Amino acid sequence: MPKRIDFMIAGVQKGGTTSLDAYLRQHPDIAMAKKKEVHFFDKRPKTPIRALDYALYHRQFDWSAQTGGAKLGEATPILTWWTGAMERLWRYNPEIRVIMLLRDPVERAWSHFRMDKRLQREGADFSDVIRNERARARRTLPLQDRERSQLARGYYAPQVRNLMRLFPDEQLLFLRSEDLSTEAQPVLERVTDFLGVDRFDFVPEPRHNSATDSAEMRAEDRAFLEDAFRLDAGDTRRLLGWEKGSWSV
Repeated sequence: MPKRIDFMIAGVQKGGTTSLDAYLRQHPDIAMAKKKEVHFFDKRPKTPIRALDYALYHRQFDWSAQTGGAKLGEATPILTWWTGAMERLWRYNPEIRVIMLLRDPVERAWSHFRMDKRLQREGADFSDVIRNERARARRTLPLQDRERSQLARGYYAPQVRNLMRLFPDEQLLFLRSEDLSTEAQPVLERVTDFLGVDRFDFVPEPRHNSATDSAEMRAEDRAFLEDAFRLDAGDTRRLLGWEKGSWSV
């Protein structure tokens, strides 16, 4: 096989992928891309897979590190949600290892909205955003709407099923975002074991990209989201053999 990266942190947005990326950059036998979120596999909706120029992608990586035995990887958390992206990743390297971080979908949606507010991508009220997402997202049809997706990205079961369809179990690692946030070292040991590198004493990372204000979700909005996500969250846990744990649904 021609040169290929070894792993991808492929999901989900606002699920702790920036923290995981930062942690893995500490490891001497892991070489992350020059930047987080290269966005190679999700930005070419009209380009046939066979026409993708992998040389452009490979400029983001230090290939001498792989020659020296390090594992090469990157984090682009839209990939599990963006239609066709994981198929393109499979075509690129069917032996790649894929990590997916999953966060309580209610909290994920709220965090997504607050990020969009900080970045001035969103001018509407949260109540309107979550209740009118489908109508607002039609502006980009037939493509998905990257910005009007606070709910859409939190339906995990179809994303998990697609990963399981494409890759064998031994190439997939599903993690709870909450575990990485509260007790990182055991989670990171699972990651290093999964990638086939030595365990490592990681230095605690600060919370990355977290909101700086003290805004709280309104009770009626939380109830709306819990109702919206309940069936999918249960389906997701059944697929992964997870207990409900700290999730609200």
